[in-house]
Amino acid sequence: MKKIERFQITGMTISGFKCYQAPTILDFGPQTAITGGNGLGKTSIADAIAFAVTGQPFFGERGIDKLHNEVQPEVSVSLRFLDETGAPHELTRTRKKNRMTIHYDRYEIRQMDLTDMFGERDVFLSIFNPLYFIEELGDEGKNLLEMYLPMIPHETVMGQLSDGVQAALEGVEIPSPDAVLKNRREEIRKLEEHIIYLQGQKDQAVTQAEAQRQSAAALTERYSQLDSELKALEGKRFAELDRARMESDLVALSARYNEAAQGSSTAQIDADILALSQKQAQRRAQQYQPKFTQEIAQANARVQELGKQYQRENQILKAFVPGISCPTCRRPVTEENLPEVQVAIQTAINHIVANGRSQRIQVAQLQEQEAKDQAVFDQFQAEDIIKMQDEIDTLTKRRDKLTADGQTDNLREQIQRLSASLEYGNLSQQEYDRLLACKDELQRCAAELAAARKAVEREQPDFDSQITQAQQKVKALKVLISNVVIYARKRAELTFEALKMNRVAISLYDVMKTSGEQKAAFKFTYNGRRYDRLSLSEKIRAGMEVSELVKRLTGRNYPVFVDNMESVDDLVNVRPTGQVIMAKCVHGAPLEVRPLRPIPTATEQRAA
Repeated sequence: MKKIERFQITGMTISGFKCYQAPTILDFGPQTAITGGNGLGKTSIADAIAFAVTGQPFFGERGIDKLHNEVQPEVSVSLRFLDETGAPHELTRTRKKNRMTIHYDRYEIRQMDLTDMFGERDVFLSIFNPLYFIEELGDEGKNLLEMYLPMIPHETVMGQLSDGVQAALEGVEIPSPDAVLKNRREEIRKLEEHIIYLQGQKDQAVTQAEAQRQSAAALTERYSQLDSELKALEGKRFAELDRARMESDLVALSARYNEAAQGSSTAQIDADILALSQKQAQRRAQQYQPKFTQEIAQANARVQELGKQYQRENQILKAFVPGISCPTCRRPVTEENLPEVQVAIQTAINHIVANGRSQRIQVAQLQEQEAKDQAVFDQFQAEDIIKMQDEIDTLTKRRDKLTADGQTDNLREQIQRLSASLEYGNLSQQEYDRLLACKDELQRCAAELAAARKAVEREQPDFDSQITQAQQKVKALKVLISNVVIYARKRAELTFEALKMNRVAISLYDVMKTSGEQKAAFKFTYNGRRYDRLSLSEKIRAGMEVSELVKRLTGRNYPVFVDNMESVDDLVNVRPTGQVIMAKCVHGAPLEVRPLRPIPTATEQRAA
């Protein structure tokens, strides 16, 4: 349906509506006076006009059964009016047996069609009833005004700002100042949290680096101790021994043994025995070569580092009391955030414990695998030695049967003793075992030391540069926010200009000077006084100004019905722009609806 921007009521027929039982015809002019005593139906005329357009009475009350005449069951209101072109129309609303029907120029229509023509109910009644907006809508009137307030173009706002602010906001999208401010403040909050995090990481990195340097120093000292002990054992092992002579003697004894063995029928057997003995000695001298030494050392180093972290974090947790600053995040600890901080630190401790447990499990698994591999090596070595010894014993028995000569046995014993001397030197069995243990531990210590030195030499992130960059971003955002605040204040100022009235002042929200945020603050005053402090005449005058405001914002100029005109001297200061219907109580007078002047014809309206 086509929007009706302006209309004037020319007449109305009412029947079955409140006190109007029989059909009653009323005529209206550009200004119409309704007079009469109480209870004769003056306000009912306002209810009937509102009912015809919205389906509800003058103040929008629910429950239209109250509008029925007690005798006449059928309600009918026919409203005759001229639109902005001067064309006549008739709108009829009837209700019979709870069925509502609406006819417009004799065509049946729906309520939504009337909404398209006359606007929403609140818009129509805010124009038609001067008291409706403030007394019935209340705070909801704020939503109605915001819906129709003109959108101030971005360029218009920018044009009202100083050159410096314009330059600062050049290229910045500001669909909503509140949204921009909220998003930028959230960015600042995240950046400041990131700065605190970086500062904590920097401090933690310094602490860890110092711990790693100390660990590397301790491992260096331990490596030096083991190396010195190993060199001492190696020095004692062959001190004052002529290894070259001993090796030469071993070669000579072996040659003599071979010669003696070849000179008898047992020569081949003795040669086999000697070969097996040498092979057996070599097999016995073989040492298990650990496979996981470096991995175990690295894992142990990680376990030690986690242990230090655990002790450090545990001490921090025990020391936390309100009033101190968190050494990690730098935030002050208060009674309110103490549980939160404690939970965060406990979570970190739990994470360290979990990592330590995982590393210990890994060490245990590696050690277990190492032990299994060494056990397999030892088992195979023992089996090989036993197997070789069985073969030697068998060959020895065979040789003993062939000869009673003990020369080869004597040579063989000398060879065995000399071979043992070349292996053990001056060391006792305990010292020899310690020498092997030192070699093994020195190898593990070397792996741990290499890992520790690598950690010390690892390049640390440039936390200072990151902190400086984040601080610069925060500074730039704060400058932007200050300029958006100026923009928001200017935009609100230009927006509120559309709400300017003669004596009525309406404020929908306040703009905070420091933050630029818009805070809901629906205020309605007349000559600076609150609405609830006004007299009836002042409320009517204030309502008339609001009616004119709604006309201006919505582009709809509809009739205004002023009830209780006996309380108002005049409407000079209001200056209504459209049709005015005024109801006045005159004690003891009959009901009279009197146009003060006729409505112009279509030709006269177009000429005007």
